[in-house]
Amino acid sequence: MKIAEPRVRRLLYFGIYVGLMILGSSVFFRPPAVIQNEFGIALIYLFGGLIVMGALLGAFAVLPGIWWLERSGLYAMAGGLAMYAGMLILLGASFLVTVLPAVFIFVFALRWLDIKEFLLAPREE
Repeated sequence: MKIAEPRVRRLLYFGIYVGLMILGSSVFFRPPAVIQNEFGIALIYLFGGLIVMGALLGAFAVLPGIWWLERSGLYAMAGGLAMYAGMLILLGASFLVTVLPAVFIFVFALRWLDIKEFLLAPREE
């Protein structure tokens, strides 16, 4: 009962954040060779770090409803995914490969629109 309402939606966002945390951390263990050869390892660590830190902040903040912290995580994840999508476009990746990061960014934009008004989720007494 420590999860603020709407519980199902918050649990789904929590799952998305944890999944992105796992996917983002895989960049550190197996960096994409094509991106590493073209852009260097520092840029890979930058966008991977943004995704992991943003997902960590989002996962920590979504369940209790700490919206200001979740917004910070959304900014970091969207920035990291935008960098990744930009690199894919510059490398000439297919349209479907570059659409996936854009879909996540749109989901984050929708979440940001839901929580942009207040610092914390409203509590019902």
